[in-house]
Amino acid sequence: MVVGRGAAAGGSGGRAVYPSGRWDGFWVQAGWGRQPMTPFTLRFDGGRITGEGVDVIGPFTFAGTVDAGTGRVRRVKQYLGAHTVVYVGEPDGEGAILGTWAVGGVKGPFGLKPVLGRPTGDEPIREIK
Repeated sequence: MVVGRGAAAGGSGGRAVYPSGRWDGFWVQAGWGRQPMTPFTLRFDGGRITGEGVDVIGPFTFAGTVDAGTGRVRRVKQYLGAHTVVYVGEPDGEGAILGTWAVGGVKGPFGLKPVLGRPTGDEPIREIK
């Protein structure tokens, strides 16, 4: 699935869309380096985002919004019993979301991408008409 600004993605009539399900990702912070967020789940429904997962800091939940026209996302990551982190990102044109996270005066880059099934080689070949 390709996600793009203003380009038809997934038959959405010009709106950027993301699949609900398993996602992989990372965040980068000075002193911590690149840290994975794997595995985690994101659900997209009616312009809302929810999800949950675990990273080096601990378990977390996600809640936020997605603009169906641009693919821009704004999510708050809530570490259970701890602090929150704001994530703002844009589609990269390849199905991933790239952006910046921020907590207090600290910020850094992040990337998220859907986990897509790998072909087994036994899939039927379909003619495109």
